[in-house]
Amino acid sequence: MAKNIVVMINSGRDQKAKILTGLTLALVGKQKHLFDDVQVIFFGPSEQLIAEKDPDIMNMLEQLTKVENVYACQLVGDSMKITDKLKEVQGLNVTLVGPVIADFVAKGYEILNF
Repeated sequence: MAKNIVVMINSGRDQKAKILTGLTLALVGKQKHLFDDVQVIFFGPSEQLIAEKDPDIMNMLEQLTKVENVYACQLVGDSMKITDKLKEVQGLNVTLVGPVIADFVAKGYEILNF
């Protein structure tokens, strides 16, 4: 079993169930100590759901930011013109995630894509 995972949330609005599955894995994995470390990165179309304040996504995000690091890509946010909305979300780390992902990979984290 992987000791450290990164849950990458890449899917768009049309795959919301897939996004919620990934977020649930991250939350339960952290709460039940299934992994030593769990990180969540929103990357790509999934960031739009945060900007739109989708209630299901925001509920999960609120729970997740209390127990683990959650990132969103600033470069994607800038290209979609939603960075300001992303930065309004308490506990969401809006940053350039390329270096963050590279660091996790270098440290041996398993990347799970949803």
